[in-house]
Amino acid sequence: MRNRVGNSEKIEMKDITKTESWKTAESEYGQLMVSGRMPLFGEPLSKKAEDRRMAEILERCPQFYPSLLHRGIYFDSLGETEKADSFLDRGFELMIELLHGEELKDAVHQLVVSLEDRTRYDTCCRYLATLVDLHPKEALYYDYWACSESHRRNGSMEKAKELQRKAVQLEPENPTFLSNLSWIHLEAGELRDAEKALEKALSIDPEHGFSRANTKVLDYLKGQTEAATIDDFLLRRVDYRELQKLEDDDNWEELDPIVDGYNRCRMEAFENALVDEGDLSPYQIWNYKTTLRLFFQFTDKALSEYFLFEDVTTLSIYFKPIMHKFIVRHSDVDDEIIDDICASLALFYSFLSRCEILLDGECEEFLREIESMKPELKRKMHRYNEIRHDECMSDEKKEEIRCELFEGDHWIPL
Repeated sequence: MRNRVGNSEKIEMKDITKTESWKTAESEYGQLMVSGRMPLFGEPLSKKAEDRRMAEILERCPQFYPSLLHRGIYFDSLGETEKADSFLDRGFELMIELLHGEELKDAVHQLVVSLEDRTRYDTCCRYLATLVDLHPKEALYYDYWACSESHRRNGSMEKAKELQRKAVQLEPENPTFLSNLSWIHLEAGELRDAEKALEKALSIDPEHGFSRANTKVLDYLKGQTEAATIDDFLLRRVDYRELQKLEDDDNWEELDPIVDGYNRCRMEAFENALVDEGDLSPYQIWNYKTTLRLFFQFTDKALSEYFLFEDVTTLSIYFKPIMHKFIVRHSDVDDEIIDDICASLALFYSFLSRCEILLDGECEEFLREIESMKPELKRKMHRYNEIRHDECMSDEKKEEIRCELFEGDHWIPL
């Protein structure tokens, strides 16, 4: 990252937001963001087309940092890390020059969330170290930095605790900072220190959601016979009797959050393992994680009952019809996407197998099955893509081909 700018450039940078080029860039960027979430006509812009528009904005206003950051995230999603970092670093530098107070906090929050989702914890730590240097009394930046430090590969738990304690010191009545301190202690296996932080947080706000959730984690770990780690909670056994009772009672209001909790914990443990092992780049981890998340969301909609991610038996039975539905539903399916789905499932279920969540042989059998299905699925996908957008073919004829290709199980009530 380049050196801090001098006072004359700071004044110039503040003035840029009052120029017509900045205002035009701001308007165009806002329209792109709105149309991306709620397109008025047709399909939303592709990510590539959206990036071209960002480049056009920057041609007219090179200092418009939101477009710089947007392009950085886009290139990061392609695995072009060096190019991504050049946009991210420049965007971050301009952001901290132009924004102050709550505006800066909001922008930092959005950037940190995006980078952490991509497991770019080292980049987060670098940016947050700069922010702490510039704003040593701002507790929020210590809090963010502590989180990234605790999650990055070879991160220091002592450093994370030091940063989180500083956040608490600056804002001792903030229950979120205390709850986050308890979580770091839980990650370090320091249950008594975690309990103290939680007691303090709940004394400030007895209904504090994060603290109450962390208390459940603490109670679980305290109930284990041996020294327990956070992974013991994330990979805890499913209480099938509880789920069955709630299902029998048709109590989906309680059942769905419990199932979602198990699934989120499995995914968190999986991501943590990939980061700690260090065999994959942040881009690869993000790609596999995102693929799994989208596939599991689709699977949950396709099934008529609740879906636990570890239920490899159900997935094995329904994998073929689920993929039929997936191909019909998504117009951009290609060989790479099918390969990514199978590769991400292989990584995830191999991890669960190593953690003894799956029965012996379950993972291997499932992976053999989906690998053997790939040629057939790709053949059907290519055939359907040929007629999908054929305006000369009637809807009735397309449906006839769909029924033939996908064996009549391609419809999904989405």
